[in-house]
Amino acid sequence: MASMYTGSFCPGCGYKLKPDSRFCSQCGGLVGARRGRLRVRPWMVAPAVFLAVLLVVLPGLLYVWAGLPSTANLSTARLPLSTRIYDRTGTILLAEIHQGSERRHIVPLSQVAPAMRQATIAVEDRSFYSHNGLNLLRTGQAGLQDLLHLRFDQGGSTITQQLVKNIYLSEDRSVLRKLDEAILAVEIEHQYSKAQILEAYLNRIYYGNRSYGVEAAAQTYFAKPANRLTLPEASFLAGLPQAPTELDPFSNLIGAKARQRVVLDAMVKARDITAAQAQSAYGQKLTLQKPSTADDVKAPGFVHWVAAQLEKTYGPDLLKNGGLTVTTSLDWNLQSIAERQVRSKVMALGSQHVTDGALVALDPRSGGVLAMVGSAGADVPGGEYNMAIIPRQPGSAFKMFTYTAAIEAAKFTMASWVQDAPLRVQLSDGTMYTPRNYDGRYHGWQPIPNALGNSLNIPAVKVELGTGIDRVVDVARRMGVRTLTQPATSYQPSLTLGGYEVPLIDMATGASTLAAQGIYRHPQAILKIVANDGSTLYRYDAQTNGKPALSPQVSFIMAQMLSDDRNRSLSFGRNSDLVIPGHHVAAKTGTTNDFRDNLTVGFTPNLAVAVWVGNADHTPMRNVSGIVGAAPIFHGVMSEALTGQPDSWFAVPDGLHAVNMNGYVAYLLPGTERVGQSQQPPPPSDCEEGCSGGQGRHKKHG
Repeated sequence: MASMYTGSFCPGCGYKLKPDSRFCSQCGGLVGARRGRLRVRPWMVAPAVFLAVLLVVLPGLLYVWAGLPSTANLSTARLPLSTRIYDRTGTILLAEIHQGSERRHIVPLSQVAPAMRQATIAVEDRSFYSHNGLNLLRTGQAGLQDLLHLRFDQGGSTITQQLVKNIYLSEDRSVLRKLDEAILAVEIEHQYSKAQILEAYLNRIYYGNRSYGVEAAAQTYFAKPANRLTLPEASFLAGLPQAPTELDPFSNLIGAKARQRVVLDAMVKARDITAAQAQSAYGQKLTLQKPSTADDVKAPGFVHWVAAQLEKTYGPDLLKNGGLTVTTSLDWNLQSIAERQVRSKVMALGSQHVTDGALVALDPRSGGVLAMVGSAGADVPGGEYNMAIIPRQPGSAFKMFTYTAAIEAAKFTMASWVQDAPLRVQLSDGTMYTPRNYDGRYHGWQPIPNALGNSLNIPAVKVELGTGIDRVVDVARRMGVRTLTQPATSYQPSLTLGGYEVPLIDMATGASTLAAQGIYRHPQAILKIVANDGSTLYRYDAQTNGKPALSPQVSFIMAQMLSDDRNRSLSFGRNSDLVIPGHHVAAKTGTTNDFRDNLTVGFTPNLAVAVWVGNADHTPMRNVSGIVGAAPIFHGVMSEALTGQPDSWFAVPDGLHAVNMNGYVAYLLPGTERVGQSQQPPPPSDCEEGCSGGQGRHKKHG
């Protein structure tokens, strides 16, 4: 079949030719004066045949003498393979982890689009299926050109020879190396099928931009797997290996397109496609991916956290060279929402010296990490740190554990009252501890739900001391706090006010435990790990990840207190950012006294979210509390995540006793009625100012 594109481009390198050129000025190849392609002339046959005979006879004589490497394990010999980390769907590639700068991922030949296979064979080795490793005429012609030009740079190698050179030999271009190549090519053809050889070749060849193998190339340039490559895309990629740096489409798209034309011409000659199909494919505009960088990963904080777990379990070599396929728990849609909300809200607080934020979202039903934002961006101060896993002081958000312990221990009930009045506590070293409320005021007798919801510090310390710090520590540990590792007796009353550092992910786990009706589930990031050979190394079983930490009754009582907007109106007013219209949502804020950290933690039955705002270097913000800093992020993420979903809440568990208390329903554990009755305010005539609940309004705080 006649060439589609006559006299315009060199068939060897794709370089545009001058009119009537016989040799390409770019690669030196003989192209002929009329048709722009290599012509076989009678005077070329004899040297070619001589060289071919030389290559056929010598292998048998030199095979033992040469001491050539073994050709076993063709598919993986000397092949570093990238580990790929995906979202929960297995379709969103979050990152590739590889040794050095190589990206590579092995795929079976069946997972390479037919057009890609055809294009590669047509342009690289049209007689691939008919030769036994060597194309004698083509090799002879190339050898003759080498002799004429006194150099070894002509093409002519078959796909098998190219594969041999890639795997087993050096880049030396001497005659002996050529003989080694020929010997091993014949040996490979005897040991492996054409399909195995083509598969190994497509998985090894370099396509530029750190992409080794057709799968890496398809992802790099078109963000799709190799089995979905179209004819225009396949013909474009098949042309790049000839000169991957020179034909880099990001810097030389014209050259890469010219080479695509050569590939399509070769496919027409091979009768794989028609001239009309080739013309249509060449004319189709290709949408290339933006060039990536070595650190170009999605959800970087989450990915690095996952990679650390993989390295700890499987070692660095398997992580970087083993070709693992890792499916994670990450919900890419929720992750995108969280990243956008953290970034925008933190930037809006820049004038108050807020530079960073973090978020963790968990699925209470499985423990899966649905989103993890480690920072507000790589460009913010401290953006290289994953603040989602670094311990920070949680402020009053820790009261979630204190009141849970109090309810569980039956030391206090939902119907109990506690007095917000001056308090001095003598510590074990003889010093006095004097807690103060955020607003510097005292609010008299308060129902437990109000004391919790309004984040009053003095009542929280009283509840902590009345329950026992050891019980609070125990409950916090059971609910997922892993940083309280010292003996319980070593913790001071400031524990309940967030005086000890806890990672944000542990705060999210505590909320998730309440959302799961008392079932603690360790935060899980990895759902499945598949080895390069297709075997499954690990599969997450949600049924085994869970153990009772609290009773459903205690969890329900806490959820009720944390979700009622009336309980926090004294401090935050009604309908603050803790309220998600149309949905029951539990929430608790926290702010350290020095404004170095603030949090908002909350949950629904299906989602637990914890947000942190602050500065990675511990410098204080300017008057930014949890309701001002973290709560808007919490509100934004929850609102978007719950859009279109029906409201859901917990059914009242069996065994609870409901009583009416001053306009709200209090749920009591069996046998705690007398506890609640004994913790009531004095009669109105004896009551101090504010004992009715202190419904006066004051400035908002966290």
